[in-house]
Amino acid sequence: MLDPETERSYSRQIYGHEIWIGKVWKEDGAFNAYGLYGHMMIPDKPMPTDYANVLLYDDDGRVEDPDREIVKNPHGWLFSFEDKGADVYTLYVDSNSVWVTNDEGWHRGTKTDYSQVKYCGAYNMVAKRIISKDGVNPGSVMHCALEIMPERATLEVGKDARMKVLYEGNPMRNAKVITYAEDDEDFVVYRTDDEGILTYPVRKKAMHVFIAKYTDESKSTEDFDETSFTTALSMEAE
Repeated sequence: MLDPETERSYSRQIYGHEIWIGKVWKEDGAFNAYGLYGHMMIPDKPMPTDYANVLLYDDDGRVEDPDREIVKNPHGWLFSFEDKGADVYTLYVDSNSVWVTNDEGWHRGTKTDYSQVKYCGAYNMVAKRIISKDGVNPGSVMHCALEIMPERATLEVGKDARMKVLYEGNPMRNAKVITYAEDDEDFVVYRTDDEGILTYPVRKKAMHVFIAKYTDESKSTEDFDETSFTTALSMEAE
């Protein structure tokens, strides 16, 4: 059985919470980044330890996972790793869980774990952040099934940002991307074009988050009905 706090945190995922990577800064030769969990870029509480799987890539591929600790302000994870001179680092928080629903509500587990299951889905949630030495080169790392690949590592106020949404390496045409800029009143939804390209007008200097979602009904087993993917790319605007 999960403890009540972990159960609460997992169930929030079902009802619309996001994970994202917030502020990034360098200090004493190491990069630091906040891994956050909440809604509309307001942190709730830290993701459970087995939920926050942090991975790091450099120019040559995956490197040693960052150190991490829970912090109070903002309430979430602090990830840290030594800067070894790479032109681009790509940081991910990757989580996977399976949930069922029956007459008693939502539960973490598979169809075989509960009776009278109405639905069971696997959920993959990913947060992504690109840390680029020149602020331009976004690198080419693609870790997850549902990816958002920007043409530039940082956003420029007053210009349109372009990024490609891909699923299993293939561009997603007319894909819905939920966008949010820090302190905005609400999300804004955009669509990719026929080549899977999202064009986004950058209107202010702030942290922006781009959230792509896709449900693959073909990815089912005897334990769950489908797999839902959510990827959140966070980017700073200069």
